[in-house]
Amino acid sequence: SYHFLFKIYVHLKEGSGADGLDVLKNKPQLHSMVAKSLCQNASGKNYIIFTGPSITSLNLFEEFEKQEIYCCGLLSTRKSDCTGLPPSMLNNSATPQSRGQYRIRMKGNMSLICWYNKGHFRFLTNAYSPIQQGVIIKRKSGEIPCPLAVEAFAAHLSYICKYDDKYSKYFISHKPNKTWQQVFWFAISIAINNAYILYKMSEAYHVTRYSRAQFGERLVKELLGLEDTSPTH
Repeated sequence: SYHFLFKIYVHLKEGSGADGLDVLKNKPQLHSMVAKSLCQNASGKNYIIFTGPSITSLNLFEEFEKQEIYCCGLLSTRKSDCTGLPPSMLNNSATPQSRGQYRIRMKGNMSLICWYNKGHFRFLTNAYSPIQQGVIIKRKSGEIPCPLAVEAFAAHLSYICKYDDKYSKYFISHKPNKTWQQVFWFAISIAINNAYILYKMSEAYHVTRYSRAQFGERLVKELLGLEDTSPTH
C-alpha cells in the first residue's frame, strides 16, 4: 500500500494589521519578499532562478548575485519594478523589426535584452552572456534566432505550461470569500497533483496505474477513512 503524509500551513490574516493582507497587497516589494523566502537555502550554490514579470527586477537580481544565485526573468513595463533600467530599452522601437532581432544593454554581468517576435519581449539576466546565440523552434515558423537567455527561459517556462495543461482541470473550484481559504484550497490542489506525480514515479504505479481522477477519488476516500487500505491494494 502507499500513503501520502503532508502538512500545509496557511498564515495570512485579513485586515490592516502589520501582517495583514491589506498591507501586503500595497507593498511593491511583496513579490521580491516571496522570492527571497523561497530561495533562502539556495545561496552559494550557483543556481539559476527563472522569474516572471512580477518578480523580475534589477535590485532583486543584484541582491541574489551577491549570494551566488543567478537569474533570468521576463520583464514587463507594466508589471515589473523597472527601477534603475535604461528608459530607452523600455520603449518600443518605432522602426519596423524582423522576427528574431534584438537589442542589448549591459551593466556589469547584468544584461537587458529586448527581443522581437510578433511583439517586443524583454529579458533581464545575469546568468547568460548576451552574445551567446540560441534559437526558438516554432512548428509553423521554423527556427527563430534569439539570445541564449531567451531560449533558456522559454525551455523552463514550458515546464509550467505542461503542468497546467495536465492538471489545471483538477484544481478545486471552490471559491470562498476569505483570502486565506482561497490560498488553502489552492495549496490542497497543488499538493494532491504533486502527490499524483510522485505516485507515477513510484513502483506502485506499475501495479495499479490509477488515472489522475481515480487517484484523487482513492486519496479522498483514504483521508475520510472510507477506503480499505490493505496491502493488497
